[in-house]
Amino acid sequence: MSNDLGIDRSGNGNNWTVNNITYSDQMVDSPTNNFSTFNPLDPQGTTSITFSEGNLKVVQAASWTGAVNNVLMTSGKWYWEYSGTDMSNSGVGVIKPNGAQHLAMNVANNGYFGDSDRGYGINFQFGNECDFYTNTTKTTDGYLSAYSNGDVIAVAYDADTGKIWIAKNNTWGTTSGGLGNPSTAANPAATVANPEEGYLAGFSLENCTIVANFGQDSSFAGNKTAQGNQDGNDIGDFYYTPPTGFLALCTKNLPDVDVVPSEHFNTVLWTGDGTDDRSITGVGFQPDWVWGKGRSNGGSHRIADAVRGATKLLMADDTGAEYTSNAVKTFISDGFTTSRTGGNLNDNNWTFVAWNWKANGSGSSNTDGSSNSTVSANTDAGFSIVSYTGQSGAQTIGHGLSKTPEMIILKNRSDADEWLVYYGYKDNYLRLDTNAAEGDNTFWNDTAPTPSVFSVGDSRPSNSGHGSNYIAYCFHSVDGYSKADGFYIGNASTDGVFNYCGFSPKWIMIKRKNAVNNWYIYDTARTANNPNGTVLLADSSNAEATQTYFQIDILSNGWKARASDGAINTSGEYIYLAFAETPFKYSNAR
Repeated sequence: MSNDLGIDRSGNGNNWTVNNITYSDQMVDSPTNNFSTFNPLDPQGTTSITFSEGNLKVVQAASWTGAVNNVLMTSGKWYWEYSGTDMSNSGVGVIKPNGAQHLAMNVANNGYFGDSDRGYGINFQFGNECDFYTNTTKTTDGYLSAYSNGDVIAVAYDADTGKIWIAKNNTWGTTSGGLGNPSTAANPAATVANPEEGYLAGFSLENCTIVANFGQDSSFAGNKTAQGNQDGNDIGDFYYTPPTGFLALCTKNLPDVDVVPSEHFNTVLWTGDGTDDRSITGVGFQPDWVWGKGRSNGGSHRIADAVRGATKLLMADDTGAEYTSNAVKTFISDGFTTSRTGGNLNDNNWTFVAWNWKANGSGSSNTDGSSNSTVSANTDAGFSIVSYTGQSGAQTIGHGLSKTPEMIILKNRSDADEWLVYYGYKDNYLRLDTNAAEGDNTFWNDTAPTPSVFSVGDSRPSNSGHGSNYIAYCFHSVDGYSKADGFYIGNASTDGVFNYCGFSPKWIMIKRKNAVNNWYIYDTARTANNPNGTVLLADSSNAEATQTYFQIDILSNGWKARASDGAINTSGEYIYLAFAETPFKYSNAR
């Protein structure tokens, strides 16, 4: 009731005096259950758009632009609503993200929502009936009748099957098969491509105002009489009752996470004391891959793993072969031990960082490939350490994961060879030890990895018939924990690209792939606040540096570039690898 505003329900009488708010401003959103909203950090197009009403209302009074929501839908069934004014030029549907340039709305082409190969939705045009577009093709003439101000548009999207339905005033659109019915899965308007990769709710608009309801306000900011309908989990406040099985897009309805990030990845910091037997603890588990680096005084990156043995080190910024050192002496239950002797991870009064990953101990034999390997695999966390010996001719190597690796970092242990990085392009490679742009070679045998093996060609640095030994670190993305296929196109603006991860990142490594640029590593242990401009370079022994021209914001559901420099946000193409501090289901805004 409206007179409930400001009332203290504890019985202590600490009531609030209402000032400049109305009943419609009170929503069911709470600290323990956050509903989706539009994402003001990720506006679409090049013209201005105004967000208000808790980022549920958007206004555009100029040329085409758009808005997307802040929760990527990779599984589950979801329902949301819109109502607006002057919507003769607008579009509604779902789009596939690509950094901050979703392009599905293709604002240069009159905002047709499906006018690219990334979007699916309807378009409202000057009082005419609403047509449905699938990718670049109009698939249904007259899917909905013409929109009038105040109508309620609803979207039902099944992310498990990719089916989408759109309704006007609770009547679902009509296809050649007949009237749609999300409750029975009948007559969807379209089936999106690769739904497991995730889609966002989106809206394109020109000279119009729209208010969204993802379940928190069926009055649409006081423009209609609230109806109070809930989903099947008794959650939300919708104008119409959601179809059977379709839920409000909120954190409480998101699936439970399978991986607790702190059990599989962690960062530790310490100040060296110059001794020869120092325990570095606080990891929270016994690490199987340790990547250590001097912060204050530089020094090469030291990389150790449980498959090769703790004292067998490689340097990320150097092509040198494996060598023996006590920089990492042993792996222990809560970290590792280090020594000043033979390495620079404990120099007196220097500051250090180590990034730690959990695999599965010293590994076991894997015969999935044409060349046998030794594999330590953490299949839950999508990470494996793979050791193999080079053979004559192209080979396949078993990696031990349950899904296809999206990034592989590989090094010849026996010889001085460059570090190779596979990042989803079977014909190309990057080098971890330099800032060089991507190259084209047959190091991956021009063959994409599979859920059981990755391929290497018949040449160093990925393979050799001379019996050289190799080590590879393999990753695939895990919902709520890691993103191994990160990609975006920079916009050369301090209002930079937003990248959705599905978690609040703890560690991010970024590289511009099509030009000379360093590998920039950020973490929240070294800098906890935004903007975060404190980096170490994977390809350099330099000390830690803090600069405005590579600042980013680390957010509850991803990260956003806050610099226009080529380091992280020129108009080029970038890749990134990220690991979570907190899954989005439980994270708070930073």
